[in-house]
Amino acid sequence: MKVAVITSPHFFVEENAILNAMFEEGLNTLHIRKPDSEPIFCERLLTLLDHKWYDRIIVNDHFYLKNEYNLKGIHLSSRNPELPRGYKGFYTRSCDLYNIDEWKDKCGYVFLDINPAVLHRAQADHHISRNVYAKDIRSIDDILLAKEYGFGGVVLEDIIWDQFDFHESSNYKDLVDWFRELKKAAE
Repeated sequence: MKVAVITSPHFFVEENAILNAMFEEGLNTLHIRKPDSEPIFCERLLTLLDHKWYDRIIVNDHFYLKNEYNLKGIHLSSRNPELPRGYKGFYTRSCDLYNIDEWKDKCGYVFLDINPAVLHRAQADHHISRNVYAKDIRSIDDILLAKEYGFGGVVLEDIIWDQFDFHESSNYKDLVDWFRELKKAAE
């Protein structure tokens, strides 16, 4: 399975170093999600990331950054539900059980929040495929379950960022080790 990471909604000092390290460990796709942020701060983060990763980065806001930095694509959600006029590039989308069939074959991949009720219904209704990524992963067991159910990938967010104290820590080795464990579980 592929592994995507969504950034913390807040900027922090070691963020670029952590993200570069995750890419080195095999991160497939990074979603830069910084709601309500000023574009200049997202641009700053991008300039601090190694340029070789740009073709693996998707922006969830400030869609113009996709072209300006030659990024992989954009992500649609309830906050930004429409493709920009004339957009022809790669895109992903957050979905629920009610609109997943509409989007899963149009997008590069879609996110589906999983919980036991959703997971059971998604499987029963044949919504799960290689281009559906399980979101809201809370444990390694969730990753193994997503793999068993046939998801094409997992989306890591809180399971990553809850392991790091943004205000107190500059040592991110444990966080990268944790990412490595999660990535291994998805293989």
